[in-house]
Amino acid sequence: MGAIVGFVSVPLLLDYYGDADYGLLGLVTSCNGYMHLLDLGMNNGSVRFFSIWRASGKREHIHKVARTNISFYLIISLINALGLVVLAMFGADWFNVAQGQEDKFRDCMLILALFSVMSWGGTTFSQLLVAHQQMDFTMKFQTVMVLLRGGLVALVLLTDMPLTGYFALLTLVTSSLVVPYSVKCLREGYIDSLRPAAYWKDFKEILNFSLALFALTIFQSTATQMRPIILSAVDSAGTLRVAEFRIIEVVPTFVIMLGATFSGMFLPKTSEMVAKSDKEALASFAYKWTRVTSAFVCLCCFPFMLNADLFLSAYVGPEYAYLSKWLLLWCLTVLIQMHTTPGNSIVLAYGRTKELVVVTAIDCLVSIVVNALLCQYIQVGSAVVAYFIYVVVIIGLYYIYFYKKFFGLSRMRMALNFVLPTSIAVVCAIAVKALPDMELGRFLEGRWLYVAQFATDAVLWVLLYVGLTFGLKVIKVKELK
Repeated sequence: MGAIVGFVSVPLLLDYYGDADYGLLGLVTSCNGYMHLLDLGMNNGSVRFFSIWRASGKREHIHKVARTNISFYLIISLINALGLVVLAMFGADWFNVAQGQEDKFRDCMLILALFSVMSWGGTTFSQLLVAHQQMDFTMKFQTVMVLLRGGLVALVLLTDMPLTGYFALLTLVTSSLVVPYSVKCLREGYIDSLRPAAYWKDFKEILNFSLALFALTIFQSTATQMRPIILSAVDSAGTLRVAEFRIIEVVPTFVIMLGATFSGMFLPKTSEMVAKSDKEALASFAYKWTRVTSAFVCLCCFPFMLNADLFLSAYVGPEYAYLSKWLLLWCLTVLIQMHTTPGNSIVLAYGRTKELVVVTAIDCLVSIVVNALLCQYIQVGSAVVAYFIYVVVIIGLYYIYFYKKFFGLSRMRMALNFVLPTSIAVVCAIAVKALPDMELGRFLEGRWLYVAQFATDAVLWVLLYVGLTFGLKVIKVKELK
């Protein structure tokens, strides 16, 4: 539902605030997202160890480390707040913020700094809930937060709320999950107290592992979060480029958020399998869920890839249809990237990150250079091309190195579990495009015509794809259960 609200809110906010202010909002969000590197890789590290200790019955150990985790994130939140204050003071000059927008940029940064403790505060409790496989609980409260976000967008449109007012309320809503998460963890006994602790010796086990992940995370986040920041810094029309970036980002973000339904379950499961040294179960998990994940991501991506220009015309207006080729390429990138989500969870569960860090570092640097160099030629497309290169290199490492050498998995079998559902998706796309034009222009015009044309082809493709996928038993209902 979060993906749906985010999806719907983009054209509304873009139309209400305009390209420049909406681009500014995207720039502020990217800056704050990049500062989440202060996590030092602790999020995945904590979930991994909490899952292993839970499987081993080390309940008291979890309590000690979780309370120390609270202390750790309190320190991080204060550092984060200080960094945001510095950006509020000097960032407008660094990022080519347009004249007249400096005050809005500063105010948004200070709002983030103000809520920093709350935003980071829920991290420990979220990790505990994921490790204890309480995904139903987290999904319920995330749904509540999403409804509040949707209501906030409606409030903006009804009350002429200024940008900073909207951003303040949005930040309050997203950071308030700390309350139900902490209460749930305390009530279920996942943590014995909410008082910060200092069991740093026990905490060190997670920290040492997480620091290895941090080197990986810093390059991954740089390759991801720096794209709009580079656009803003290099292009003289910085906020416009960021606005274009945010428009075409909405579909990949939508798909990734939907895919989080799978990824949120994978790491706790694979960590338990690693703790039990169950290699047969790990192999079965890798093959099965690569196929299921690939089919799911195809289902999400291909309707937009099929008619990217129609989607953009229906979504934000035909004046943005020129971005369609970049939307198509970005959806393809997400498809390639997300099919390895099960394999990535196995890499993290084993802690095999050294080789991945080296390749990711080089790959990240190359993507940044490509983004900066191509920006003056293909504008926002430079960010998409740079990220495509980054993803292809990383996924190549999985197939060439990790799958066979470390996990004993068949590269061919892993590839086939991706290629099979994707090939069916391509065949369905060709079939739908080959159908005669329904001439909807006789009944509709303007944006509604784009909506109808896009929706018609999307529905036809989905019906055909779902029918073939289940009919050919590429995906079986009993597997999803």
